[in-house]
Amino acid sequence: MEMTLDFNETLKKLAELQTTDSGLDDLERLKKGFNQNIAALENGVKALKTAVQDAKKALEVLQKDRKTLEIEIGTLDNKVTKYLGQQNDVKSNEQFAALKQEIEKSKEDKGKLEEKVLEFLFLDDEQKKKIQALAQDLAAAEKKDADERKSLLDKIADCDKATLEKKSERQKKIAEIPEEFAVGYEALRNNGKKIAVAKIQEDLTCSGCHMNIPPQVLNEMKKNIAIQRCNCGRYLSPEA
Repeated sequence: MEMTLDFNETLKKLAELQTTDSGLDDLERLKKGFNQNIAALENGVKALKTAVQDAKKALEVLQKDRKTLEIEIGTLDNKVTKYLGQQNDVKSNEQFAALKQEIEKSKEDKGKLEEKVLEFLFLDDEQKKKIQALAQDLAAAEKKDADERKSLLDKIADCDKATLEKKSERQKKIAEIPEEFAVGYEALRNNGKKIAVAKIQEDLTCSGCHMNIPPQVLNEMKKNIAIQRCNCGRYLSPEA
């Protein structure tokens, strides 16, 4: 009777330890999720900052190109003025016609450049609107980051506090378990088997690996001879 009592009590303590560890696993997942949310907020702000910088650089290129065109227009203006002044000094009709042709060509080229300048002015305005919209999005994202970050950090702090409490609880529980079973339990957990104490399901399979439990193991459990383990290594319990 004493062996049966020890057997049942040990299984019970192993199951309680597993419940505590499951709680620790849940806290770890929660904390990971909160940290991922913080990272997503940071990445959103970073992406918008980059977009604003890129838009400003694009505006600088537009303005530089427009300035180049305006300089070319000024050069053409000077040429037209120069040619108009030279008309009074020409000695022949051929020279006068040549100057007139140069003046007309310069005016034509100037008109084309002025059209391009107008296009650049339109693009300039559009780019400034884009920058303004991105800046507003950035400000909103930074506010959201500041607001939600505080809440997320508070939740992470709560997780850390709960984790410390559960770890303390875990130390007490594992100390109450016979060393042989505590070592076996820890080995299962360290090998990635989060379910170390598995329940025998209605179809007589292990809730951990879902494989059939050998009849011999089932018979041994009925006799309460010792704590039984599935072929997967997990401890078996009818009430895990």
